[in-house]
Amino acid sequence: MERTEVAHYGPNGMSTKYLTLIQQNDTHAQLEIHSELFWKNGQPVYRRCGGFARIATVCKRIRSEAKGECLFIDCGDAIHGTAVAQWSEGAALVPPLNALGIDFLTPGNWEFGFGAEVLRKRVSEMSFPVLACNVELADTGQLQFIPTAIREVGGVRVGLIGITSPIVTERMPKPFGLGLRFSDPLDTLPSYISELRTKEHAEIVVLISHLGLAQDMELVHKVEGIDVILSGHTHDRLSEPVVIGKTVLMQSGFSGSFLGQLDLEVSNRQVTHYHHKLVEVTEATAADGEVESIINQLVNPHRERLREVVGHTSTPLHRMTVLESPMDNLLTDAYRDLTQTDVAFSHGWRYGVPIVPGSITEEDLWQMVPTNPELFTAEMTGEQIRQTIEQSLNSVYAGEALRQKGGYPIRFSGLSAVVRLNNPKGARVAQLDIAGNPYSPDRLYTITAAGEQDIKHAGNKRSVGTNAVGALRLYLQKHSPVAPQLTYAKLVTI
Repeated sequence: MERTEVAHYGPNGMSTKYLTLIQQNDTHAQLEIHSELFWKNGQPVYRRCGGFARIATVCKRIRSEAKGECLFIDCGDAIHGTAVAQWSEGAALVPPLNALGIDFLTPGNWEFGFGAEVLRKRVSEMSFPVLACNVELADTGQLQFIPTAIREVGGVRVGLIGITSPIVTERMPKPFGLGLRFSDPLDTLPSYISELRTKEHAEIVVLISHLGLAQDMELVHKVEGIDVILSGHTHDRLSEPVVIGKTVLMQSGFSGSFLGQLDLEVSNRQVTHYHHKLVEVTEATAADGEVESIINQLVNPHRERLREVVGHTSTPLHRMTVLESPMDNLLTDAYRDLTQTDVAFSHGWRYGVPIVPGSITEEDLWQMVPTNPELFTAEMTGEQIRQTIEQSLNSVYAGEALRQKGGYPIRFSGLSAVVRLNNPKGARVAQLDIAGNPYSPDRLYTITAAGEQDIKHAGNKRSVGTNAVGALRLYLQKHSPVAPQLTYAKLVTI
C-alpha cells in the first residue's frame, strides 16, 4: 500500500473511488476550548485547543476540501468527563454531538458511567447510529446496540463494525455494567466481518474500536478482513497511522484537541492508497456559531459555579505521563491530608485536560475527578499493598496486549516503589517503601481510597463522609498555591 497520489484508475483498469474518514475519540465531554500539553525538545509546552464549536469548523473545512465524500466517526468516551456532563448524566452532550454531523459512534467504557438504562436514553436522543457488536444483556444475550452498518460513500460500499472495551464489567464500578455482558472480540468479530463481506458486499471494512491501541494492533494479527481501524480508549496521539499488512490503524489523541483525517483511495474492493493527517484544533480556528450557541445554552446556567476560584497552582497539573502525574499527586496528597492515613490510592485515570499555573476553578476539580467518588479509610497489610501494586501493573503491562486494560497504573501518596516492568506477573515490585521506610509485609497500614476502587483485601472500611471534589477543595484552601512535581521517586522502573 502506497502513501502517494495516484491516477484515477487503479488495478486492472478499475476506476478509483475516494473516501475520507474523520475521527474523534475520547473527547470526554470537553465542550469548550482548553489547555493542551505538547512536547518540545523533551519539555512540556501548553497551548489552547479543542472545543466542539471549533471541531465543527474543522470538519466543515475537511469536507469541503476532500476529494470524495466523508464519514465523521466518534470512537467513544464522549458523554462523560466534566461537571456539566456529570450533572446532566450526559444529556448536555447530546445536542452538541448531534450538531457536529457525526455519522457513527461506538460507545466507550465511560459511556456506561451513568448505568445502562441512562445510556439507552442518551442513545435514543442521538441523531446518528451507535454501533457495538459485543454488548449483550447478561440474562438473554440480546444485543444492546446495532452491531454493524453499511454506508455508500463516494461510490464506496463501506461496512462498519463497532466494538467497545470489556473493562466495563471487569474493572469499573458495578453499576456501570449491571445486567450486561461483553463478548470477546476474537469470538465476535470474524462472523460480522464475513457477513459484511459476503452478504452485504462491503468493499472495505472499517472497525470503530474502543479497545485501545495495543489491543487493536494485536487484533489485526488475529482477525482477518479489516481494512481500517479507528482506534480509541488509550488516548494515543498518532502523527502517523500504524500499518499492519493491509490494515491502516489510527488514533487521534483525546479531549477534542485533534481530529484524525484519513483520505482513502479504493480500487478493486481494497484500499490502494491512503493519506493521513493529525489535525490540531487550534485556538486560531473560528468557532462555528451554531454549535457555540448550543453549547452556551447548555453551559451558561452553570458558569458562575464552574468559574469559582477554589485555589491556585504554581506548576502545571496534567495526566500526560504514565507512571505518575502532577494531577494525581495533588489528588492523592489531598486524600491523605484529609484522613491522615499512611497511604492514599486513586485510580489510574487518563482523562482530564491540563491546568496551567494560576487559578484552579470548580470546573477544574470536576474534570480532574468527574465521578466525585466518596472517600473511605481501610487497613491493609504491607503485603496486600504490594499485591495491589502488582495487580495494577499487570493490568497495564500484561504481556498479552488483549489482556491490557488501557489505563495507567494505580496512583498513590505515602509510598514509593522500584519496579521491573518486564518481569512476569506478580514479580514486578522489586522494592517498596512506606512512609520512607521499607515496608513490613505483616504490618497493618491505614489507607485512603475512593469509590468502588479495585483494592482487594482492604479491611475495616469506613466512610470518610467527604467526596473527592470536597477533599480537593479543602486541601487547596490549606495549601494554595500547590506545586506538585513529577518526582519519579514514587515509581521507578529498572
